[in-house]
Amino acid sequence: MGTEHPLIRLIDDEDLLGAYWNKKHGLFKRACPVDGLIRESDIQDMLDTGLLRWPYFTLLKEGQQPEITAFTTTRTVAGSPVAGFADAAKVRALLAAGATMKMNQLEDWHRPLGTLMRRIEARLPAELKTYVFYTPRDNTGMLPHRDGSHVLAVQIAGAKEWRIYDEPREIDSRSGLNVDVDSHAHSFVMEPGDVLYLPHGMPHVATAREGTSLHVTFTITEPTPRDLAQSLMTLFADACGRIGENDPRATPEELADAVTKSLLDHVSCVDADLLVEGAVAAMRDRTV
Repeated sequence: MGTEHPLIRLIDDEDLLGAYWNKKHGLFKRACPVDGLIRESDIQDMLDTGLLRWPYFTLLKEGQQPEITAFTTTRTVAGSPVAGFADAAKVRALLAAGATMKMNQLEDWHRPLGTLMRRIEARLPAELKTYVFYTPRDNTGMLPHRDGSHVLAVQIAGAKEWRIYDEPREIDSRSGLNVDVDSHAHSFVMEPGDVLYLPHGMPHVATAREGTSLHVTFTITEPTPRDLAQSLMTLFADACGRIGENDPRATPEELADAVTKSLLDHVSCVDADLLVEGAVAAMRDRTV
């Protein structure tokens, strides 16, 4: 336990899964050292290197994304034109005008954050994704909204003011923008090293304060009923492959009856943990 990353220890030691999970938000001050994760200079280097490409990044201001051509360029790759590469000058101009740079699914291409994400993933029966938000002072990248996942945010640099709308009527498991911004909200400022947990579907909005803000968000998506049903049918398909082998003359109706009876037997004894395990494995294997 002593060699675990502080963010992993936070999940264990603060009883995140027991006291906070899907119940209330939690703000943990100076809970996660930021050294070795990602720096503002890393983002500038990514822009200058020219390998960053949409949709692994985008620009947002008050929830609006400019036309993709407003922040990308076309380059020649292996003799063919390829669109969507970051145009450093265009991106910096939009940042200067108050846009937020959002980088997506860093677990696929940023080793330190990908490694940390997979350590968190080992603790939770869920699919995780990693995002970075780079926001100029006094600007807001996204409008008040709900995420369709639990959120674990780590402030890396600068400061960000968050408003959390936690009235029961505002909480909804579906993602969306229909948030009553006049409803009661908690407000606080996150500084480097602070960690925030938000339950699934809790509305929020964040605005940069005191310089340019840089924060990392891990989204944590648990299996839905559809995911679990698909896992059930995958397990059942593996178990029912021999139905009808001894009677090649069976009609489709007879096979359907045999499959139905077999499925009912399967459902009555299926292991819930195995069902969740299969659903999570399939979610993590998704390419989109």
